[in-house]
Amino acid sequence: MNGQPISGTSAGTGGRRRLRGATGLPALAVGALLLLVTACGGGDADAGSADGKAGGVKDQDTSASQAVVTVAPKDGTDDVATSGALKITAAQGKLTVVKVSDPKGGEVEGKIATDGASWVPDHHLASATKYKVHAVAKDAKGRESAKDTSFTTLVPKNTFIGQYTPEDGSTVGVGMPVSIHFTRGITDPEAVEKAIKVTAEPAVPVEGHWFGNDRLDFRPEHYWAAGTKVTVKLNLDGVEGRPGVYGKQAKTVSFTIGRSQVSTVDAKTHRMKVVRDDKQIKDIPISAGAPATTTYNGQMVISEKLRVTRMNGDTVGFGGEYDIKDVPHA
Repeated sequence: MNGQPISGTSAGTGGRRRLRGATGLPALAVGALLLLVTACGGGDADAGSADGKAGGVKDQDTSASQAVVTVAPKDGTDDVATSGALKITAAQGKLTVVKVSDPKGGEVEGKIATDGASWVPDHHLASATKYKVHAVAKDAKGRESAKDTSFTTLVPKNTFIGQYTPEDGSTVGVGMPVSIHFTRGITDPEAVEKAIKVTAEPAVPVEGHWFGNDRLDFRPEHYWAAGTKVTVKLNLDGVEGRPGVYGKQAKTVSFTIGRSQVSTVDAKTHRMKVVRDDKQIKDIPISAGAPATTTYNGQMVISEKLRVTRMNGDTVGFGGEYDIKDVPHA
C-alpha cells in the first residue's frame, strides 16, 4: 500500500491504537446513538398504551348523576315545625348518606327507607335550633349527587317542663317509680311519652302509665332488683305536648335502687310484717282506718321520709276530722 498506514488504524501514543468506524466516529458514540433511538421507540409504545383505544383502558363516565336529592324544608327556612316538617327524598336514584346535625355536632337519628327513596327522623327536633343537612344519592350507574342545606326550627311562645322524682344521684327503695309531673296539661300523651326513655341496669322492661293529663309514672312489672341503676332521659325540648305548647327540657338523671325492704300490712289483724332482703325482721302492731273510712288497699310506695310534718285530713279529702301539727317520723 505504498507504505501508508491502514485506514482502519492509527498509531497512538505509546503504541496504543484506537479503532474507528466506517464513518470515522468512535464506536462508543455509535452505541449511544443506538440506545437513544431505542429509548425514543419505547416512549412511543408507552404513549400508545396510555391511549384508551390502543391500550384497552375503559374511559371513566364523567357525566352528571341522574339522581336528584330533595330536602324539605328549603335551604335557609326559619320557624320550622319540630315535628313532621323534615323530609329528605331521592328521585332517579337511592339515598346512601343522610346526616342532620345541630350546632354542637349532635346528629339526629333517622333511617333511610328500604327502597332508598326517603329518610325521616326517628323523633322530634329541638326548638330554636339551626340544623345542617348533608344528603347523598346514587343513580343506577353509581354516580353520586349531593345536597347541603340548613334550616332553623321555631321559637315557642308557650312551654312546659316535667318535674321528676327521684332526684338525680339519689338512692331509693325497690318500689319507687319514676314520676313526672308536667306544668301544663298534656293533650298528646303519646308524643310526650315517646320523648322520655327509662332504662335499667340490669335490664328490665319498664312501662309508663298516665294519671290524668299531667302525671306520668314509669315502673317495672315487679319491684326493682336491689342495686339496679336507673337512667331517665327527658328529651322534651321541642315536643308539642298540646297545641302551641312545647317542651323546653333536655335532661338526663340517674338513681340507684338500695336494699330490698317490703312491709305487708294486714288491716284485719292490725299487724305489719317487715321483710328486708328476703328475711323478716319485724312483726309489729299497727292502727288502721275506721269502718266508715277504711284504709286503702293495694301496693303503696313510701316516697319520702320526714322527721316532722303536719297531718291534715283535708289533704286526703276528709272534712277536718284531724289536723295534727308536729307528727314525728312521718
